[in-house]
Amino acid sequence: MTEPKRSSTNAGPIWALSGDHKSVTVTFPTNPPVSLTLDAAGVEDMLRNLGEFRSEMKPEISAEYPVGRIDAIRDPMWMTRLDPLQGDSIVHIRDLRYGWLHYVLPAGDAGALGGFLQKQAEAGARSAPPTQKN
Repeated sequence: MTEPKRSSTNAGPIWALSGDHKSVTVTFPTNPPVSLTLDAAGVEDMLRNLGEFRSEMKPEISAEYPVGRIDAIRDPMWMTRLDPLQGDSIVHIRDLRYGWLHYVLPAGDAGALGGFLQKQAEAGARSAPPTQKN
């Protein structure tokens, strides 16, 4: 097993990746402790279900992005395609933690995003490009 990780609260579960990196075990601090071991497919299923439940929970995820340090994936794989029925852009981004994430952007938003990304790419290191939100 790799070095176990505690939940963000010291009283929370302990997570450990197996030595062969093929499963993860979460141990809940109950009396007696209860452990659950999941393979990659089990983790993906849990993430998908937890994400669906989280989308319905209160409080909602804030519409305002919190400014500060981020844990970003550098240079992720991505691809786009056009929805032939609606004319919207479908964006697929590979996140090493959560798998392929899929977003549908209406044509106007896709155009705005594309234009803004172009401005940032042109600005490069010359100056800090402005931020934009939808």
